[in-house]
Amino acid sequence: MNQRKFGRTGLSVSELCLGALQFGWLNDAASSFNLLYTFRELGGNFIQTSTIAHTYNLATHSEQTLGAWLRQNASARQQFVLSTRMVFPGRSHTPGVPLDRLVREQCELSLRRLGVSHLDLLVCQWSDSFKPYGSSVSPMDELLTGLESLTRAGKIRYAGTAGFPPWRIMETLARSDRLRSCRFESCQKKFSLLEEDESHTDMGDIAHDYRIAMLAESPLAGGFLTGKYGSSVGLHVSPRARSLAARYANARGFSVISALESVGQALNATPGQVALAWVLSNRNVTSAIIGCNHSGHIHNSVTATGLELDETHLRQLNNAQKHSVR
Repeated sequence: MNQRKFGRTGLSVSELCLGALQFGWLNDAASSFNLLYTFRELGGNFIQTSTIAHTYNLATHSEQTLGAWLRQNASARQQFVLSTRMVFPGRSHTPGVPLDRLVREQCELSLRRLGVSHLDLLVCQWSDSFKPYGSSVSPMDELLTGLESLTRAGKIRYAGTAGFPPWRIMETLARSDRLRSCRFESCQKKFSLLEEDESHTDMGDIAHDYRIAMLAESPLAGGFLTGKYGSSVGLHVSPRARSLAARYANARGFSVISALESVGQALNATPGQVALAWVLSNRNVTSAIIGCNHSGHIHNSVTATGLELDETHLRQLNNAQKHSVR
C-alpha cells in the first residue's frame, strides 16, 4: 500500500485509513486485533477511532479496544498515525461549558482510553455546539483556543474537521490566522461515486489551495457500491439495508453499480474495488477511510489501491454518476 503526504504537516499516511468505529461492537476484541495485525502487515499505518460511543453512552468501545491492542504491541504506537474523531454532545447536554474546556476534557479521556501520551490527529465532528449562542466569545474561537492549548501541551500534533461545510473550513482558517492558533490540517467528508456534488468540488479546491489533507469517508456508500445487492431485492432486510435503499436504490444508484460491474470485468476486479479505486484516483484525496468486518475486506481494499483506471474507465463511471435520480 502506498503512502501519501498529509497536507502540509510532514506526516505520510497510507492510502487507506482503518476506521475502528466497529471495534468492540460489530467486531469483538479478537476480530478487531486480527484486523489490526492484517492492516499493519499490508502496509497500513493510519487508524481512526471515535468518541461517539462514550458521548452518547452506546455499547461500542472503539478506543478501549484499540488501546488494549496497543498495550500488547508496544512498538505499534510509533508505527501508526493515530487519529480519533471527536463527536461533541449537543449544547443541551453541556450547558454553559466553554468549548475550549470541553475539547481538552474529551481529549484527556480519549488518551486515557487509548493508553497513549498523544494523538497524531484529533478530528472534530461538526456539531451545533459550534454555532453562536450569544456569548461574547465565538464557540469556534473557543474550540480553536482549546486545540491550540492541546497542541502546546503535546497532547495532539494536529487537528482536523469532519462534516464541516466548505465555507466553515474557510472561516476557521481565517479565525486561526487571527488567533495565531493551530489550524485544521484535514477535512473529512462522505465521498463516493454516489456522494460527490458541488461541495466536494469546493472542498477539493480548498484542500489543494491551502494544502489540507482530504479524507474520504464512506467511499463505498455504506456498502451499497460493493454490488452485493444488485437490485432493490434484499435492501429491506435490516434497518441498515432499508437506510441504504432509501438513499441509493434508484436509477442513478443502479446505473453506477452497472458501470462498476462493467469496469470490474475489464480489470478483473469487484465493483467495490473499482469504486474505491475511483475515490483514490481523485488528486485531492489523501486517504479513504474503510470499515472492515474481517481481514478479507482489508485484502480486497488493498488490492483496489493497485488498480489503474484509464480515461475510458473514468468516463464510463462519471457518466453513470450523472444519471438522473428520477
